[in-house]
Amino acid sequence: MKKLREILLIDDDEATNFLNQRLLRSLGITEQVTVQLNGEVAYNYLLETWQKDKTRPELIILDHHMPVMDGLELMERLGHKGLLNEVSVLFLLLAVDSSKEQIQLFKEAGVQEFTDKPLCKETVMEAYAKYWAGDTVQNHRQEQEGLNENNTK
Repeated sequence: MKKLREILLIDDDEATNFLNQRLLRSLGITEQVTVQLNGEVAYNYLLETWQKDKTRPELIILDHHMPVMDGLELMERLGHKGLLNEVSVLFLLLAVDSSKEQIQLFKEAGVQEFTDKPLCKETVMEAYAKYWAGDTVQNHRQEQEGLNENNTK
């Protein structure tokens, strides 16, 4: 299975970040999980890494409501800098109470996938299969079941 170089979690809730980090690491789909606690810190991180080595996380999991800079403002600032056009990055938005109007604004800003909190294994694996694996979620489930059977023998 191809591993993503980096997944970036952007959420102000440290407990959510802990659980999401644990989930992503357990799936074995990424080499690195980076956490940022608000949009402004994430913006600076993305700007610095782009200027330094022209890299971007392949997957960004972004919360809607955050202090300092919310998810939509982050997307707009990245768009104004032209950073969303530099590479193909998938954004998953974790939205608790997003309205249809807000979702439309996020789509216009470049968000490709939406899910409610909490993040779940199936949602992540479906996005992984759709955008990176050329694989199906079913194949991953069979692979995991095979690993579990081998561990019980």
